Amino acid sequence: MTANILMNEKEKMIIETDDLTLATLVSEYLWTVKDVRFAGFVKEHPYLSKPKIVVNAANPRDAIISAGKKIIKNIEELKGQLKK
Repeated sequence: MTANILMNEKEKMIIETDDLTLATLVSEYLWTVKDVRFAGFVKEHPYLSKPKIVVNAANPRDAIISAGKKIIKNIEELKGQLKK
Protein backbone atom coordinates (compact mmCIF):
# COMPACT_ATOMS: atom_id res chain seq x y z
CA MET A 1 0.00 0.00 0.00
CA THR A 2 1.28 3.42 -0.89
CA ALA A 3 0.06 6.83 0.15
CA ASN A 4 1.08 10.28 -1.02
CA ILE A 5 0.14 13.57 0.58
CA LEU A 6 -1.10 15.77 -2.26
CA MET A 7 -2.18 18.75 -0.15
CA ASN A 8 -1.22 19.65 3.40
CA GLU A 9 -2.68 22.99 4.42
CA LYS A 10 -3.57 24.32 7.84
CA GLU A 11 -7.12 22.92 7.82
CA LYS A 12 -7.25 20.68 4.73
CA MET A 13 -5.37 17.57 3.72
CA ILE A 14 -5.67 15.33 0.67
CA ILE A 15 -3.96 11.94 0.62
CA GLU A 16 -3.80 9.70 -2.45
CA THR A 17 -3.68 5.96 -1.85
CA ASP A 18 -3.88 2.88 -4.02
CA ASP A 19 -6.34 1.13 -1.68
CA LEU A 20 -10.04 1.96 -2.02
CA THR A 21 -10.89 -0.04 1.10
CA LEU A 22 -8.46 2.02 3.17
CA ALA A 23 -9.83 5.28 1.78
CA THR A 24 -13.38 4.24 2.65
CA LEU A 25 -12.46 3.05 6.14
CA VAL A 26 -10.42 6.12 7.08
CA SER A 27 -13.02 8.54 5.74
CA GLU A 28 -15.76 6.82 7.79
CA TYR A 29 -13.74 6.90 11.00
CA LEU A 30 -12.76 10.54 10.46
CA TRP A 31 -16.40 11.46 11.08
CA THR A 32 -16.02 10.16 14.66
CA VAL A 33 -13.15 12.56 15.40
CA LYS A 34 -13.88 15.86 17.12
CA ASP A 35 -13.37 19.03 15.05
CA VAL A 36 -13.65 17.26 11.68
CA ARG A 37 -15.79 19.43 9.42
CA PHE A 38 -15.59 17.25 6.32
CA ALA A 39 -14.25 13.79 5.56
CA GLY A 40 -14.65 11.69 2.47
CA PHE A 41 -12.91 10.12 -0.46
CA VAL A 42 -12.91 10.75 -4.19
CA LYS A 43 -12.19 8.37 -7.05
CA GLU A 44 -12.53 10.23 -10.34
CA HIS A 45 -12.26 7.22 -12.65
CA PRO A 46 -12.68 3.54 -11.75
CA TYR A 47 -9.57 2.41 -13.67
CA LEU A 48 -7.39 5.43 -14.30
CA SER A 49 -7.24 7.22 -10.96
CA LYS A 50 -6.37 6.41 -7.38
CA PRO A 51 -8.73 7.21 -4.49
CA LYS A 52 -8.03 10.36 -2.51
CA ILE A 53 -8.93 10.86 1.15
CA VAL A 54 -10.07 14.44 1.82
CA VAL A 55 -10.29 15.85 5.33
CA ASN A 56 -11.11 19.34 6.54
CA ALA A 57 -10.53 19.82 10.26
CA ALA A 58 -8.94 22.12 12.80
CA ASN A 59 -5.87 19.87 12.56
CA PRO A 60 -6.24 17.32 9.74
CA ARG A 61 -3.01 15.48 10.56
CA ASP A 62 -4.10 14.84 14.15
CA ALA A 63 -7.58 13.87 12.95
CA ILE A 64 -6.16 11.19 10.63
CA ILE A 65 -3.92 9.85 13.39
CA SER A 66 -6.88 9.72 15.78
CA ALA A 67 -9.03 7.91 13.21
CA GLY A 68 -6.20 5.41 12.67
CA LYS A 69 -5.96 4.72 16.40
CA LYS A 70 -9.72 4.11 16.56
CA ILE A 71 -9.49 1.69 13.64
CA ILE A 72 -6.69 -0.24 15.33
CA LYS A 73 -8.59 -0.33 18.63
CA ASN A 74 -11.71 -1.74 16.96
CA ILE A 75 -9.71 -4.36 15.07
CA GLU A 76 -7.98 -5.43 18.29
CA GLU A 77 -11.39 -5.77 20.00
CA LEU A 78 -12.66 -7.89 17.13
CA LYS A 79 -9.52 -10.01 17.22
CA GLY A 80 -10.07 -10.60 20.96
CA GLN A 81 -13.66 -11.65 20.39
CA LEU A 82 -12.62 -14.09 17.69
CA LYS A 83 -10.17 -15.81 20.04
CA LYS A 84 -12.93 -16.73 22.50
